[in-house]
Amino acid sequence: MSFRVVVLAGLAVPLIGSVGLGADKQAVRVEPIGDVPENSIILAPSLATADTCFVSDNQQITTRIDGWVVGYELYKSLMIPANQCPNAYPFTVTAVNMPMMFDAATPITVGVDVEAVDSTTIPGCPVPGVLLAMSSEWDAQVPAAGMYNIWVPLDTPVVVNGPFFAGFYIGNTFEPGVNPAVLCDEFPVPCATFNIWDESIGWIDLVDNDYWDFPGRLAMEAAGIPGGSAGTELALVTPYDGEVLYGAKELWAWDRAASGAVDYVMFEYSAGDPYVEIGRDFDGSSPLRNGIDPSVSGTGFSINWDFAALPEGYYSLRVTMVDTLGGSTSDTVTVYLEPTPPVASVTSPAAGSPFCTPVDINMSSSDENLAYIQVFRRQAAGLVEVGVTPMNQAAVGDVDGDTADGNHAYDGEFGDYYSAPVAATMASRVWANRGHPGLVQSGSGPMSDAQVAEAYAAVFRTREHLGTYDEDVILGLRSYAASKGGGFRFDYLRNPAYADLRIQVEDDEKVVMLGLGDNPGLWVTVDGLAAWKRADSTYQVSVANPLSGTIVSASWRDHSGYSELSIGGTWHRIDIMATIIATDWSISRTMVGADFSGQDGWSVTWSGSGVLDDTYHYLRSAGTQLCGCLYPG
Repeated sequence: MSFRVVVLAGLAVPLIGSVGLGADKQAVRVEPIGDVPENSIILAPSLATADTCFVSDNQQITTRIDGWVVGYELYKSLMIPANQCPNAYPFTVTAVNMPMMFDAATPITVGVDVEAVDSTTIPGCPVPGVLLAMSSEWDAQVPAAGMYNIWVPLDTPVVVNGPFFAGFYIGNTFEPGVNPAVLCDEFPVPCATFNIWDESIGWIDLVDNDYWDFPGRLAMEAAGIPGGSAGTELALVTPYDGEVLYGAKELWAWDRAASGAVDYVMFEYSAGDPYVEIGRDFDGSSPLRNGIDPSVSGTGFSINWDFAALPEGYYSLRVTMVDTLGGSTSDTVTVYLEPTPPVASVTSPAAGSPFCTPVDINMSSSDENLAYIQVFRRQAAGLVEVGVTPMNQAAVGDVDGDTADGNHAYDGEFGDYYSAPVAATMASRVWANRGHPGLVQSGSGPMSDAQVAEAYAAVFRTREHLGTYDEDVILGLRSYAASKGGGFRFDYLRNPAYADLRIQVEDDEKVVMLGLGDNPGLWVTVDGLAAWKRADSTYQVSVANPLSGTIVSASWRDHSGYSELSIGGTWHRIDIMATIIATDWSISRTMVGADFSGQDGWSVTWSGSGVLDDTYHYLRSAGTQLCGCLYPG
């Protein structure tokens, strides 16, 4: 038989247009390979554990296919864990490998995914179906000629309970002389391996097609853990390993499976002695912001930890998630505790209060080793413009291949759920416009907004959950940036007040996303701030709204303990504020003065020189320890 598979849900990858590959098939060369040394490119800190099982139905790899790989293409292989792994299901897929050979060193951009098996579209022939999980794109380097197992991790392991399709994406082209080659065995099994390089051609069965038939099954492999729980997946949102904690910290864990099977989460610490329990959280309610329905309130499995009474130093933090059947899984990170941080807090003048110069700026710090304090100022503007380019979520989340049809949920597509991926895309584009394009580039060059949004949707698990949980936003931002080489810092604040927003957007020059509650729950990106408090005690904030694809003017009002934002006449509680900043971004401030002795308290007198009447200013203090370390206040 000869056919092309045309249905593949949930993927949006850049494919080369009509490249005439069919006409070039006579250039394909088949070369036997002998005992070739195998090298590995492992794009993850750790690939295998003692429980890992490797899945592949390939027999011995015997053949190299030269002249087939064109770049910007996607390969699929059917994986059946039960054929290699005892007690296979449920099977937790962690990574995918596609062996390749090269004749020279080369950069390569790769990504992987996992799909369910569709057994109905083509009777008797399983084909890739619904997207289950997707990795970020990784930029790797093939160091020299040879054969390489290219292992790419899923951003989040996915649990399957039967056969599945593994996908491998190549996101670049190659220089002459590199000669990238895929490999295969000697058993041409149909309905097992597929390839697409041109959307107008569609998917082809590699061993039975109109172009050139492979002499065997494409070599691919998946790694995973058999017989594991299909329920919980522990992830630690904060703190991260190696983080320095000051005075107090929210500890936040997450069941990435959103299984509802967690009984409680226990948090503990140790300084090398037996672990001491910090506390337990039995309520893991977390908002799912899908742009359609109201979102519940909740902070997930989290507790606030005040460790001011502990000695300074390194500690292990252990988080244990206990499921409803009594099973448990744990994670441990190492952190450094600074119970009395050298942060100089401004005590007067009070935030938002008017003052006349000269004025004494008084500060306090709990750190006993503070050498001196400096005070800096920066004048606030009446109008703050971030420069967000609005994006409509209906332009992404495509399933049927028609990106212009609105991609609405009622048509079985995903665009209506994409407020978080689109908000993150708009925020990332701001940093690209500021000269930091790392979040919107791959190894092959700039990414389109649709490509960036789909990549964020994968790490946010938006399609899987039909919306995005707050935990997946914070975790996903970090993992996505890491896959792009880092260079960005992410943070969050629950229940921000307007002053918090103003400081983050204007004084710190961060790009801000807001997680809004009520009906519907959604994410927006802050585009600007206008003037200050109005007569009705509200503030004007402009946001890029993914639901409409426009910049809208919104009213912000502060309440005791929380704030609200009005969009289109509906007030939304502002549950969380996520911030993004390039790590090498520098901000110019003017130093007001310094105090080198705290014996009579910390204070700096500001003469007010060069300051105009009726203007707003940010005052920022910075403490320096005797060690010479600088800590911003």
